[in-house]
Amino acid sequence: MYEISYTVSGLKPEKGLAPRLKVYESRLDRTLYEQDIVAPEDKPVTVKFLAHLAKGRPNIDVYNDVTGPSNLPRSGRHGNRPFVSLKDGRMPWQIKLTDEQGRPRYPFLILHSISWRGPIITDQEKQLRDDYQPKNEGDLAEVREGFRKLATRAFRRPVADEELKNFVGIVEAELKAGEKFPSAVKAGMAAILCAKSFIFIAEGDPGVMRQTLNDWEIASRLSYLLWSTMPDAELFALAEAGKLRDKAELSKQVARMLADPRAERFTDSFASQWLRLRKVGMFPPDKMLYPDYDKNLEACMIGETRSFFHEVLMSGLTLREFLSSDWTMANARLAQFYGLPADGLPNDDFKRVSLTPESRRGGLLTQAAILSLTSDGTRHRPVHRGVWVMESIFGKSPPPPPANVEPIATNPAGPKATLRMKLEAHIHDASCAACHAKIDPLGLAFENYDAIGRWRTTEKTEGTGGDPTVNPSGKFPDGRTYQDVEEFKKLLLAELDSFNRTFIDKLATYSLRRAMSFDDRDQLKDIAAASKAADYRVKDIVSALVTSDLFQKR
Repeated sequence: MYEISYTVSGLKPEKGLAPRLKVYESRLDRTLYEQDIVAPEDKPVTVKFLAHLAKGRPNIDVYNDVTGPSNLPRSGRHGNRPFVSLKDGRMPWQIKLTDEQGRPRYPFLILHSISWRGPIITDQEKQLRDDYQPKNEGDLAEVREGFRKLATRAFRRPVADEELKNFVGIVEAELKAGEKFPSAVKAGMAAILCAKSFIFIAEGDPGVMRQTLNDWEIASRLSYLLWSTMPDAELFALAEAGKLRDKAELSKQVARMLADPRAERFTDSFASQWLRLRKVGMFPPDKMLYPDYDKNLEACMIGETRSFFHEVLMSGLTLREFLSSDWTMANARLAQFYGLPADGLPNDDFKRVSLTPESRRGGLLTQAAILSLTSDGTRHRPVHRGVWVMESIFGKSPPPPPANVEPIATNPAGPKATLRMKLEAHIHDASCAACHAKIDPLGLAFENYDAIGRWRTTEKTEGTGGDPTVNPSGKFPDGRTYQDVEEFKKLLLAELDSFNRTFIDKLATYSLRRAMSFDDRDQLKDIAAASKAADYRVKDIVSALVTSDLFQKR
């Protein structure tokens, strides 16, 4: 582990993007760090980060990850240097990077200095090494005790004497083969870390029918739910004392673990799986149609939705916020994309911002990440958006479409028509209309948002005549109607109990790592009732699930 520092400045055009520092390790094929940089040349900033690097000489590239002109010297201009400073001026043949007032014409990055510190070994790592490694060479009793500590943590349960005997036996065999003592001990440690009990989370006992978890298994299930890692010392101690079946203790642990920074792993991972954020960017938007879209904007879109879920959970807010809210999480790049005020917003981190009705945002459904993942890279997809709402908000999956249905033409000849107009002409077939009558009203409310989530009032399409005006109204089979997305959100809020059941089912599936079955129905109803009694607060839903009997079932 190394601490790497870069002192940099970055100049941003008045209406352009900020330069973005990107640090990439090519051997690992990994981005070590990235951040927008806005700082004048005479007031550079220093960014620091920790990076885990493989043994050997690293191959690290540092560059500005925003499209712009190269400032390298022309080929054949020997003795000339590239333009690197505003103060020193530029050569006549170099690109003019600033205007007459010295303001940047392009986003560009200036690197002032680099420093490294490491390798870094923390006090906690030193303690672990002392716990695992024998102090006296050749002492197999110390080896056995070190392996007991290592295997107990690695396996997340007490280790049987027979298991330890096998691992110590590996050390003995290595010594007999002529290996040095440290290498023999490492071989035994490697065997522990190759064991299935380390690689897999095991629940239950071989050959024994047991439907409920023991305390050690509860500790792992809780830890991997909220922290995405193994239990800490406190959970291990409670498991050893047999206290993790106590619901009051479980509730206390949920509060403690959610207050820990590691809980951000839960909000990121669960939000990504529930809302399918890993599909954002699966169909990269057409560069000709959406030139403003890039990987940084894509990351900001995903970051907004993850940060939004994190804020709802940690601030004790309710499920209603997911459907409709007067705030969102934004950074400078996303605010610029949405047309929101960007003053005072961080370049990379996200900050809670208030929304006005004119912003036409609020809740999950009008966030760019959700709107773009239900598009195909060239156009929005009302049906896909309707299916997403049906599955993610109401927990229902539509049947597959009938075979041999002609696709909607992408570029039809004749007068310009919105995709909605084409869709309505497309579903006159009775076999299509039966399902589309339920799906389409859930997706047509978002007609004012294009394929990457930008607001619009007309739809750009090919054909003759002017661009047609979009129509965001809809009607459900039961007769309920809406005129725009805000009225649609109100209809969803009236179905809050249905959304509550869906959210709990998604959370339970994520927590227990299995699909819910008919046998789980009554316990899911109990959790839903507890959620309703707590006014649908998300934090209380998590606690109600963990303290339920369902959480302790295999």
